[in-house]
Amino acid sequence: MHRGLFLLILMGQCSLFLCRHYEYYFIEEPKTWDEAQRYCREGYKDLATVPNMKYMETLYTDSTENQANAWIGLYSISGKENRRWHWSLPGVEFNAEEMKWRAGEPNDAGGHLENCAVIDSSSQLMDFGCSNDFTFICYNEQNTSLNFIDNKKKWREAQSYCREHHTDLASGAEQLNEAVSKFKSSDEPLLWIGLFRDTWRWSDGSNYSYRHWRDVEKFILINESKNWDEAVKYCREHHRDLVSITSLEQQELVQEKAKNANTSHIWLGLRYSCALDLWFWVNDQLVCYKNWANETDTGDCNLAVAMETGGEHKWFKKNDTEMFNFICSLS
Repeated sequence: MHRGLFLLILMGQCSLFLCRHYEYYFIEEPKTWDEAQRYCREGYKDLATVPNMKYMETLYTDSTENQANAWIGLYSISGKENRRWHWSLPGVEFNAEEMKWRAGEPNDAGGHLENCAVIDSSSQLMDFGCSNDFTFICYNEQNTSLNFIDNKKKWREAQSYCREHHTDLASGAEQLNEAVSKFKSSDEPLLWIGLFRDTWRWSDGSNYSYRHWRDVEKFILINESKNWDEAVKYCREHHRDLVSITSLEQQELVQEKAKNANTSHIWLGLRYSCALDLWFWVNDQLVCYKNWANETDTGDCNLAVAMETGGEHKWFKKNDTEMFNFICSLS
């Protein structure tokens, strides 16, 4: 089975791991994800599955007590065609027949990946990019109430807010029907709900939707071909800046985005300065982490860096007038 990116409690390449039997077992043997999966399946049941926050807290305690990164059983199959819809609230199963999409939705409008959903006043759903800002609806399990939050946030920020102050984003057909009835008088035409899609799977085949991502830099792929200067201008006008990569973790996140580009390479925010005779990131950070495919020596003053969208996602020197898709940072 082809696997794209695998998940650790903290990210790494060759790590300790957690097996699932009827309990969790912390295995203090550094292995790759595939090796860890085989080990767990031979001696236990599988790599650890995390169905909800209670189990997440157990895993986090185990891994921090042992002061190590640890593989769990969550892995990604690359390709937008492999995305599946889930509800954010653990235990609520997604049923496609219950969904009332607007005509033509979901549609990844404009060629952009739209992996989160909003609801309108007529109970119809639309897919949107998760980095958009909308007000949202939280569900509180203690008093089975729905709460309209009149504060615009990105989807994951809204999810974090709901989990901290209530239980989760509103999830499931029953909650959505109640939410529309309760908040249809709101001035906000579109509201985030707990519906999202991704390419992640659990090693044991279970369909749990629970995700608890670290608060890391957020990136967006722009499927428009521009030269390097145009890419910088676009990112600064619409988001924050052209992406800078200063760690392996950032490299892995960016290369996952890059797989959905429609050009052979994507621009990064790294350029050569003839005056200073050095490479520099647009955010002024030093070039510490490197993933070069070729020598960095240069006699050309018009060079910038592009990452290949396939293969090993190496960095290549390119003339800055070439036309590629690019990735912007959002924070």
